[in-house]
Amino acid sequence: MILKISVLVPTIGARKVELIRLFENIIEQNYAQLEVVLVVQDNFESMRELCDSYSEKLDIVYVPTDKKGLSRARNIGLQHLTGDIVLLSDDDCWYENNGINSILKFFNENDNVDVLLTQIYDPVSDVPYKHYPENSEQLTKPIELLSKSSIEIAFRRREPILDFDELFGLGGMYVAGEENDFLIRSLKKGKIIQYEPIVTVYHEKKQQKESNKQLIAKGAFYSKNFGFLISNLVLLRDLLIKHQNNYRWFWNGYFDYKKQNKGIH
Repeated sequence: MILKISVLVPTIGARKVELIRLFENIIEQNYAQLEVVLVVQDNFESMRELCDSYSEKLDIVYVPTDKKGLSRARNIGLQHLTGDIVLLSDDDCWYENNGINSILKFFNENDNVDVLLTQIYDPVSDVPYKHYPENSEQLTKPIELLSKSSIEIAFRRREPILDFDELFGLGGMYVAGEENDFLIRSLKKGKIIQYEPIVTVYHEKKQQKESNKQLIAKGAFYSKNFGFLISNLVLLRDLLIKHQNNYRWFWNGYFDYKKQNKGIH
């Protein structure tokens, strides 16, 4: 079966060089049934010109919007894409030489799987992006989905199609956690989620401590998806293992989410 792939890329248009790298990299994957859905939130003229320059090389769906926010951009992009398989991409990542074909091969061989999670590698520093399990596994518990990044995610576009909670993600009320929330809601809807220990995408590794805004978002995420006990265990782990006292900002986010969404979740 020939599956069409949609690479969903939100951007504010400030990373033209990185986008050119991504476009060239996708062309080199040499797969004809593929589209790039570029959701542009700023620098519209420059991004339109870039897309036009690739009109004969790559199928790019240019989607301008004045709505800000990562999750909003992804939700808008989901309304415009036509692929069978959706890859979540950043505008500063790029794919392993056979990354897209590896994803395609997996879905062709595993029709029952709805969501595939793979690995990121940093080829600049020549290190894995994070610690990954060594073996393939089906993920069946929400807690197993906490350490996943958005560009590790590929999923089938079949019913029920989920969107992203626009409260979470850069530009939203809570600046992180949107991809983990998406995965947990997918699991609760009965989606089959599989992890495979293969590198499919490249991204330079970030070396930075969680900001106060990220800790607030983390608290809000746990408020929505877990509970008081697990939240306390996470904070205790951070204190004992990471030597980070994250209580203040985490609880700010935790109780703010409860207040803002009382009776909804």
